[in-house]
Amino acid sequence: MLSHVVVLANPQKPNIVFILSDDHALEAISAYGSWLKDHAKTPNIDRISKSGMTFHNMCVNNSICSPSRASILTGQYNHTNGVMKLHGKIKAGSPWLPKELQAFGYQNYLVGKWHLDSLPEGFEKFKIVDDQGEYFNPSFLDEQNQTVKTAGYSTDVYTDQALEWLSKHKSADPFMLMLNFKAPHYPYDYPERYESLLENSQIPEPLNLYEDLTKSSPMLKNRCFGQMAKARSYFRRQYKSTTPEMSKDGVDTWTGQVSAAYQHMSKKYIRCITAVDENVGRVLDYLEHNNLNDNTIVIYGSDQGYWLGQHGLYDKRLILDQSIKMPFIISYPKLIKNNKNFELCSNIDIAPTLLDLVGATPPSEMEGVSMLPLLKGEEVNDWRQAIWYNYTSNPNHYGIKTKEYTYVKFHESMDFEFYDNLKDPWQNKSEHKNPDYAAKIASAEVVLQRKLKELQLTESGVKKMGIKKNRKRNKQ
Repeated sequence: MLSHVVVLANPQKPNIVFILSDDHALEAISAYGSWLKDHAKTPNIDRISKSGMTFHNMCVNNSICSPSRASILTGQYNHTNGVMKLHGKIKAGSPWLPKELQAFGYQNYLVGKWHLDSLPEGFEKFKIVDDQGEYFNPSFLDEQNQTVKTAGYSTDVYTDQALEWLSKHKSADPFMLMLNFKAPHYPYDYPERYESLLENSQIPEPLNLYEDLTKSSPMLKNRCFGQMAKARSYFRRQYKSTTPEMSKDGVDTWTGQVSAAYQHMSKKYIRCITAVDENVGRVLDYLEHNNLNDNTIVIYGSDQGYWLGQHGLYDKRLILDQSIKMPFIISYPKLIKNNKNFELCSNIDIAPTLLDLVGATPPSEMEGVSMLPLLKGEEVNDWRQAIWYNYTSNPNHYGIKTKEYTYVKFHESMDFEFYDNLKDPWQNKSEHKNPDYAAKIASAEVVLQRKLKELQLTESGVKKMGIKKNRKRNKQ
């Protein structure tokens, strides 16, 4: 349902350029700072950060591609918009950010990954790839239902298409461009020009690469099977690789295999994001050279976070910070000053925020909260204190994240885990068996029940969402 829109005589409505990557860990953006900052260099994404606001606690409510993208588009939780797992259709009647903007006088264009069974709505033109798409020579489906295969590396090709559309946009109407990269999703393929990047470097390891998950997190991390530390599947997937990291001495040991897998993975990943950053620079240069900078909102984000060896894991899916936190950087020179924000924000906040920024009224069906006061640098005393999370595939779990703790429960059992985010910011050990945390766990349960009531959910209803008998195995 479209919101009631009053179109004002305002020729200066800002344009929007929303660049969304896939599985880009904020630790691999130099503006955020991490153990990778000297190796994962992203000078162009950093340009957005230097002129805008960098969010350090922007969280998803379901750390997998389709549900997160549906929440970004609708401003709704997944139990509301209907997209709980990969693919899925957005429920009829859900609000769509592009449709709201279109009704407010915007022309919208989308190119790249889509990963929803719903066709795009609210775009004058689009070129999307099926499912994940291919890293090389992608095939696009457009709004005319025509399929066209285009030669080249996908990140370059998507950007070419976006810049071509921008160059043809001669209307006085404001625009929204959504540029959705496949990269750096597994298998982290990169263009040949970056083949030698970091080839003689040793990438620093996260401090918990060799964590014993059977002791630190028997129910959550340890159940996230198929990862480096437990099954070492990344090593096995790449075993026939000819790269030195995967064939050097010592890979017959557990630690040797984890180390080799980490070096191989992280170098591919950084090469892949270097191509992303290069193409972000192409878009920023276009805006600058065409005098569009001052009146354009520019966003760089990802559909979720990603494990880069923390706890010995790669992939996403879990409620823990490296998975639940998505990078989100936004600039708008007329309003936003260079700053960092640490409030608990959610991907459901993005759509109402953009509508608020351009002067449109977010529809009441959107469940997110406008971040406009935060972007203005205002103090908001009643900002949310807990993020809701619900992941209904293996390892199915739900819970809440606050600045102080992360409280995790499971759909099919009465088990739980509890992480002290202040004393243990790397979330290395669950304190669920520690009697010293009994009072904090009881308090967390009260907050969880309050959140369920706020969302008009029951715990029994949430648990039914994760029943195994109806589950299809998720692809990566």
